Amino acid sequence: MATRDTLASKEGQCSSGAEYAALALEALQEPTDAAYAKELMDRVADDCQFTKDLAACAIVYQALGEQARAEELLQTAEDYCMSGDEQVALAEAKFKISGDKAAAIGAYEKALKETGNLDPLIDLARNVMGVIADPAFAKKVLEKAEAKISRAVEYSKLAAASAEHLLDKEYAAAIFSKAAEKLSAVPDLLALAAEVTKTLGDPEKARALYQRALEGATDFNAAKTLIESAKQAGDAAFTQAALKKAGDLASATGDYIELAAGLAGVGDKSGAAALLDKAEDAVAGLDEMQKLVSAVEAHLADDAERLARVKAKLEKRQANHARYMEFQQLEKDAVNVKQFLALAERVRLELEDPFYSAKLIESAETLLDGTGYQFSRYKPILLAVDKNLDDTAWLERLLDRAAENAADFVAFRDLVVTAAHLQHRELGVSKARAYLAAREAELAADSETSVYDIAKLAEASYAATRDSAEAGRLLELARAQAKDHFALTHIGRLYGSMGDEAKADELYAAAAAACPSGDACIQFIDRLKGFALPTEALKKWYVQCGAHLSAPADKLRWAEGIADALNDKRWATEVYGELAGQFSGADAARFEFSRRTHADLGYFGATRRH
Repeated sequence: MATRDTLASKEGQCSSGAEYAALALEALQEPTDAAYAKELMDRVADDCQFTKDLAACAIVYQALGEQARAEELLQTAEDYCMSGDEQVALAEAKFKISGDKAAAIGAYEKALKETGNLDPLIDLARNVMGVIADPAFAKKVLEKAEAKISRAVEYSKLAAASAEHLLDKEYAAAIFSKAAEKLSAVPDLLALAAEVTKTLGDPEKARALYQRALEGATDFNAAKTLIESAKQAGDAAFTQAALKKAGDLASATGDYIELAAGLAGVGDKSGAAALLDKAEDAVAGLDEMQKLVSAVEAHLADDAERLARVKAKLEKRQANHARYMEFQQLEKDAVNVKQFLALAERVRLELEDPFYSAKLIESAETLLDGTGYQFSRYKPILLAVDKNLDDTAWLERLLDRAAENAADFVAFRDLVVTAAHLQHRELGVSKARAYLAAREAELAADSETSVYDIAKLAEASYAATRDSAEAGRLLELARAQAKDHFALTHIGRLYGSMGDEAKADELYAAAAAACPSGDACIQFIDRLKGFALPTEALKKWYVQCGAHLSAPADKLRWAEGIADALNDKRWATEVYGELAGQFSGADAARFEFSRRTHADLGYFGATRRH
């Protein structure tokens, strides 16, 4: 029962006007206790300072029949309203208190302007439908969300919101169609297909997405998911296509045997034979060899030549069983990535069995999967595949996954350098160049890309490929954005690290010319000192930097840098002599003090001279 007696104990949990208002609304439920509700509101309403609290209290007063008080609080709520969330609360109060839908929409419009992310926009659309039941405005809210999303999960969430809150399945279908046009990755298409079935109940649209996923599948597990989907649909032709696709992506003997059984089950004996050929090549142990013989007997018993061949191989495996048992025990004892990879190399060297090596490397990779991707952790897997196997498809998958997860520059640089130095050099260099080109395109499309971002890309490009022409092209792009001596000096250092001293000198000269003050010249020379340039070079650049300074104060600061930054007090003495007479009044005193402290070799006393 909603009365004072049942609700008073909840007061201690209330800390805001909105919470007290919610308690008061409970009191107005049957059997109502209007007196208690009013008491609660009278106690807190005048102390409210935030729009949400004021609006909630106003709604309660309206429910109590005190329209004037409700409108008074509503006006105060509007006066205090600042954020998008507060505009939502204000819209609800306006509609409930005055029934003014136009005024409520006005507040919702302001909230919409201040709301930019998907979930808050969906919440706003849900609120619009719950309060004023205006599908047109709610759709306007979701259309703003649509313009900001790019991932399958976001499209699915938006479409589900349209179907659930707007009851607009046509708009939901349009959202899925746009998503299908933009997305191409297999996981995205699979997720989208599942949501199409769930949200729209349209198996044909879902099947079209599954077909696209099948055509673009590069992952064995995704292909197996497609097989299950095809079986559930009861489509033998689609099941056969999915089984063949999975066969193209499989690498383990057991997978080949399982898929061959599936193809045999739909009447495709030639497809089953092709997969059992692959299984035969990939056998990595006695157990797998026995399973292969059983599979041939079950599905291709009329192929006498094949059956005789695999039985002969089984006998050979059995003869070498002891050695394989030794390695299989080591495999069972392995508990970490390092142990699996070391064992894989031993298998390659001692047993000359690349398929068993592949199985061990796969076990190492499985240990990492699901633990959060870091290239530094997957790099040993990549190098092991490169060294022990001739599996370019596996290498490509590992490289592409690393590229997808290389969010920071350190990981990206490590990736492209590693790729370019693989033993499978042609593949590695090709991939490294592709990743560099893709990163360049991303930077070009980003308005916030800085000169240092492009310079980092140039540095990574040279470290990976040693292509000074390509790195130089990127550095020239960076140079076009360089506005100060810091950036110009940095680019010059990169040219120097590439062995292009002429370009480095050109950039250092530009940096010297870009220094606007004596302080800037000191900053410039301090940077050059960090590059371990010879003293003669440092002096040359410092002379160039000071040559264009015109203000006496800047010249004086530049002179101080000769002593402080270059530790050359004799040169400083000469320069101070040239500057003498250019200062008067207080500036003359400043000059004299600077000269004594920076150019007077005896200023600090004989015992402190060093």
